[in-house]
Amino acid sequence: MNIYNKTTDINLSSSELSELIGDIYNTPLTGKWAEVLDKIIAVTQSNKAFFFLQEVEPIKPLILEFQINFDYSRQALQEFQIRHEEDPFKVATALAPEGEFIDCNEIVDISLIEDTEYYLNVLKPMNTHYVLAGILCRDGIHESAFIVNRSKEQLPYSTEDKNLIKLLIPHLSRAVQIFKTLELYKNYANISKSILDQSDKAIVVCDENAKVILSNSFANSKLADIEQVYFANDILKLSNAVYNKQLHQYIKHCSSLSFNQISSQETIIIDDFIDGENILLTVSPLNNHNKMNNIDVPCCMVTISFQKVLNWSLVEREFSLTNKELQLLKAIYSKKKLNELTSVFEVTYNTLRTHLQAIFKKTFVNSQTELMMKLNMFKS
Repeated sequence: MNIYNKTTDINLSSSELSELIGDIYNTPLTGKWAEVLDKIIAVTQSNKAFFFLQEVEPIKPLILEFQINFDYSRQALQEFQIRHEEDPFKVATALAPEGEFIDCNEIVDISLIEDTEYYLNVLKPMNTHYVLAGILCRDGIHESAFIVNRSKEQLPYSTEDKNLIKLLIPHLSRAVQIFKTLELYKNYANISKSILDQSDKAIVVCDENAKVILSNSFANSKLADIEQVYFANDILKLSNAVYNKQLHQYIKHCSSLSFNQISSQETIIIDDFIDGENILLTVSPLNNHNKMNNIDVPCCMVTISFQKVLNWSLVEREFSLTNKELQLLKAIYSKKKLNELTSVFEVTYNTLRTHLQAIFKKTFVNSQTELMMKLNMFKS
C-alpha cells in the first residue's frame, strides 16, 4: 500500500510526511533520534515523547531518548523513572505484540486513577494524561517502544493524530531493525565494514538484478552448504521457483527506492527445515544518500537469518493450551498484530486480548517480552 495516498487522514502534507519518514530512516546512521522526537512532538502537539531500545536479559539500554517541552520537577522525573513499573499505561502495553499501536486511554480509564497516589505524585506533575504508544520490537532478545503524551489540560488525541502515529510505527520499527542489524557506531568508516562484521546472519548486498555486490563471510560459507538459498554466477537465488520469483521482485522494488528517502521491508519465510531451522529473508533498500555508504548503484540489502523452529507440540502440552490459544500464540510469535487477527479469528480485539491474557496466565509471564523469552526456550 502506498502510504502517501493516505495523507488526507493525518495532519501532514505529503512532502512533510516524506521528510519526516526520511529523517526516521536516517537516525540509525546519524544517531539523531532526539530530533525526530522533537518533530513528532511538534506535529502531534504532545508535551513529551519517549523512544527506547534495550536488550532484555539482562537489561542493557542501547538507545534511550526522552524529549520534553515543559518545565518539570527533577524529583517528579526521578519518581517517574524509578516507579515506571507502577505506571498503569505501561501495564496497558504489556500484552501488545511487536508492531502494535495502542491508544492507552482506551484500556486505562483515567477517571478511575486520578485520585490515586501514583497519579497525583507522578503522572500529574509529569503532565501525563493522554498516552499513545507503539511497540517497535519484542522478540525476547530486544525490546523497543515509542510513546507520546498530552496533559489533562490539552485535548485528547484526534483521529488524525492517531493515524499519524499508526503510520509512523512500522517506519520507526524498521529504523530499529536497521540499527540492530548494522550495529553502526561512530568508528565505522562505511557500511561495507558493518556488513562484513556480521557473524550470526548472512548479509548480501544486491543490485536490482539480484547480482551480488557484497556479501559477508557468514553468507559465503553458509550458502555454500545449503540448497534452499545459494549463489549462481554471482546471482542470489532460491531453489523454490515461486519464492525465487518473489525474492527477485522484492529486490528490484527495494533497489528502486535506494536513491530516495522512502524505505520498505519485504519478508520471505522458508519453512523447509534445515537441521531444525527455518529461513527468514528480509529485503530493504540501501540508502545511497549518506556518508556511511560507498556503493553508488541502485541496490538493496538482503538479510538471511536461520532460525530454530519452535517445538509447538511441547509448548501446547507444557502449558495446557487450547487449540485456539495455540493458534493465537503462533500468530503472535510470527509478528502478527492483534488488530490484524480479528478477521482471521472472527472475534473482537478485546476478545483476543482476553485470550492473550489467558495465555499469559498459563505461561506464567506478565508481558509480551517475557512471553517471547519463554517461547525461545522451546526452540528445537
